[in-house]
Amino acid sequence: MKILLIQSDTGYLEFLYRTLAERQYTLEIASDGYTGLAMGLHARFDLIVLDAQLPRMDGLDVIRRLRQENDSTPVLLLSNSNESADKAKGLYAGADDYMGRPCDSDELLARIYALHRRRTGGFNAPSILSIDNLELNVAEKVAYRANQRIKLTAREFQLLEFLIKNAGRVVTKAQILEKVWDNTPISSTNKVEVYINFLRKKIDRDFDHKLIHTAMGVGYLLRAAN
Repeated sequence: MKILLIQSDTGYLEFLYRTLAERQYTLEIASDGYTGLAMGLHARFDLIVLDAQLPRMDGLDVIRRLRQENDSTPVLLLSNSNESADKAKGLYAGADDYMGRPCDSDELLARIYALHRRRTGGFNAPSILSIDNLELNVAEKVAYRANQRIKLTAREFQLLEFLIKNAGRVVTKAQILEKVWDNTPISSTNKVEVYINFLRKKIDRDFDHKLIHTAMGVGYLLRAAN
């Protein structure tokens, strides 16, 4: 599991790092809210352990910004307060769980386990589709290429999901219309071309190896590097 620790208290960070590293989790660290938000939005994490009291941007604002960007990464919020009102604020802001500091290491690990299990439906059954360095998390509706998050609209995600499920095979525009647009009356092959162009700009533009290919006169296919 890859975890982002956003914590400004160096002493408590040492406790968190030691506790989680012993379980062989992959850890990355941010010491302020602004940096933590940027890291959370631009790389894929299985969990964020976030302190409520942070410099530059407090923990509640970090959560709100993540959720505004449709980032559904589970967040465990840590706080110096055990007051019910503060717990409610954290959960309403978008946190998935809340713990008062200091916390017991066994309880911390148990809550992390529970959050990850809840997200994936079990440690051995993640809803991940991948080809080359492109990954789609179907459950969370997010996409990554080379571990960089790609912002997609709902329709773009549907189209990319259909292409990746048929990777290596040519799919026609008619098949795409049927599966992605349900053959609605306003659907047209031109709409498919427009959305393929949107995906190419987001998926392929910044990479030498292109994944989306045109089969002239037929349709499109998603293909990994040889």
